Amino acid sequence: MQRTFFKYFNKNKTAFIKYSFLSLIVGILELFGVALTYPFIIKLLDKESGSTSLLLGIAIIVLFLAKNIFMIFYTFLQSKFIKNIEAEINLSFMKYFLSSSYEKTSKIPLAKKENILGFLIPNVISNYILRLLNLNVNFFIFGLISLFLVIKFPIATAITTLFAFALIAIQNLMFKPKLKNIAERQSSASVLYNQRSNEVVLNIKGVKVSGNEKFFFENYKNAIYKFFKIGQETLFYNTIPPYVTEPFIIILLFVLLSVISIENISEPEKLVASFAVIVSAIFRLAPTISRIQVNLNGINIAKPIVKEFLSLCESFDIKNTPELKVQEFYRFKDSIELKNINYGYETGKPVLKNINLKIKRGEFIGIAGVSGAGKTTLVDIISGLLTPQCGEILIDGNADNKPLKIGYIPQELSLINGSIKDNITFGAQDYDEERVISALKKAQLYDFIIKNYPEGIDANPFVDSTGFSQGQKQRIAIARALYSDPDILILDEATSSLDLKTEDEICNVLNSLKGEKTIIAIAHRLSTIKTADRIVFMKNAEIEDIAAFEELVSKNSDFKELVDLSQINRT
Repeated sequence: MQRTFFKYFNKNKTAFIKYSFLSLIVGILELFGVALTYPFIIKLLDKESGSTSLLLGIAIIVLFLAKNIFMIFYTFLQSKFIKNIEAEINLSFMKYFLSSSYEKTSKIPLAKKENILGFLIPNVISNYILRLLNLNVNFFIFGLISLFLVIKFPIATAITTLFAFALIAIQNLMFKPKLKNIAERQSSASVLYNQRSNEVVLNIKGVKVSGNEKFFFENYKNAIYKFFKIGQETLFYNTIPPYVTEPFIIILLFVLLSVISIENISEPEKLVASFAVIVSAIFRLAPTISRIQVNLNGINIAKPIVKEFLSLCESFDIKNTPELKVQEFYRFKDSIELKNINYGYETGKPVLKNINLKIKRGEFIGIAGVSGAGKTTLVDIISGLLTPQCGEILIDGNADNKPLKIGYIPQELSLINGSIKDNITFGAQDYDEERVISALKKAQLYDFIIKNYPEGIDANPFVDSTGFSQGQKQRIAIARALYSDPDILILDEATSSLDLKTEDEICNVLNSLKGEKTIIAIAHRLSTIKTADRIVFMKNAEIEDIAAFEELVSKNSDFKELVDLSQINRT
């Protein structure tokens, strides 16, 4: 599993080996600290040793100080390595989400993405990689001290080693099935927790309006208790080893002292020195054995999580994720033509069938139809988010083009944490203040900002608490779309949540852009697209008719029925 992990994150393999080597140094320092105890006690009991015992004592103190200083340094380097690798892996997955096609990433639920970034990756690092490093340190300490004891006290060491391995094996046998069960439940509990959290946070308005707060709270409570119960079990099993180890270590100490007493009964100085070494060794080995068990428990818990993580690395092909680049766009001059386009999310269930549509530059195209007719999918095909399964798209008569320059206006704007200026530029590489102001003016929002915010476009207004209405948010969305000077503006139900007056104001903004921009608007509220040059009416995944508003009403009974239901003022 470790080898597979470093197949995907190979450049961290060298660092892992380096830290494993530093673990060996820690073990050597611990070994000398224990080993020097024996000559120190011998010299201390020897009346003729003079200053030698003092020097040995000072050497032991200096050695322990050096070991502790080195451990502080090692811990700092280890923490840096662990957090760097966690950040790097997190970035690898975020790069995948951003560089992969919309078609791929849209199929990954939000809760699963949150689970990968917020649960799987931190657990793989803290409960697998970090514990492997800690296991190395403690195995080196245990191994080197045991090696010294083998040389000095072979019988006592044989007892110690057998006892230690038996103790670890018994605990592993006891804990492993329970830890496996915990591990198998952890990831699914985390996903459920994220889902329940999102259900509340993303739908808070609907939850409160419906009066179903208690239902969603209970769902969230059940999910969080299930998730935290697993965390509690993990914490419990990780705290057990010291309490299991301690009484057996005391028994072992008495056994070892008894063995050494028998071996050195005739030499009091050696007996006392041997006692000191054994006590010193046990003092180091007892917590080491506990830490080995704690780290083994953590690794056992992490194995299913690591397996799931590596499966994602393989299915996402993380190793070959392309670098993110600034997009180059094609500025179309004449037309976009869709020829015989077909698309389906599932085999045998077409969402678009035989779509033929030509859009001239500067046209205002409305797209209408009942829910499920394929309107959003058609727009996603035009914008390049989805690739048709058959048919072709011609841009200015050419089938091989770069992406089009598109400004997207969603139904509800998602604000980023920043100023008005930051929300308009939306991560654009080239900041131009005049373009920000121009976009706000075209969206008919600039005067409002100047009047209400002394900082102007540098204000960070916390939109929901300082008077920005839903209509003003939509104007921010329009300004954001216009800032990049797109050839095409796409509105995805952009007026459906607005009141009639605000919708009329947004429609005036759109009408002012007619001819300057190619506008493609999906609308349930047909009044939004009443002034469109042509309306594409869709039904059963096909284009049933295309015409201007009044012509479409007169010749298409399905569209007329929608118009009658919407009670649009047609005068």
